[in-house]
Amino acid sequence: MTCQSLTRKDNTNYSPLIIIRMNIGLVDVDGHNFPNFALMRLSAYNKAKGHRVEWASPAQRYDKVLASKVFTFTPDYDYNLLDAGEVIGGGTGYDIAGRLPEAVENSRMMDYSIYPDYPFSLQFFSRGCIRKCPFCLVREKEGYIRAVEPVELNPKGNWIEVLDNNFFANPQ
Repeated sequence: MTCQSLTRKDNTNYSPLIIIRMNIGLVDVDGHNFPNFALMRLSAYNKAKGHRVEWASPAQRYDKVLASKVFTFTPDYDYNLLDAGEVIGGGTGYDIAGRLPEAVENSRMMDYSIYPDYPFSLQFFSRGCIRKCPFCLVREKEGYIRAVEPVELNPKGNWIEVLDNNFFANPQ
């Protein structure tokens, strides 16, 4: 973690501001077979705050590790391999009721740079579902279908992958 002290030039009576830049590692517990939407949002949000964000590596020291696990059947990651001050695991694979922080969830920012081998954009036009299939967690996790604001597109993307669970049931 690096600190930088700033003082407002217009008034020397103000206390210095401390800007803390964290070193954040990301873990895609399910693997890199398809970009993880939540990690892309978390990465963009934290980079916009000035933090250093990268894929977690055992050779690095992290102030915080953010991990996402989509599927309950995916074996867990061995976090003991990492040197991290804090590990935060999220996603349906860990907790169906868990949510991204509101500021991240409401952001349209996406960090496509963490998945450079994927030449497309990801997009949801709706979340939730109209059905209650016994084998699926979408309705329980996201509720009844509703329209959502689109996120940023990949500036290097050649097409858009629409991830809606039931695109034709979208109310808008």
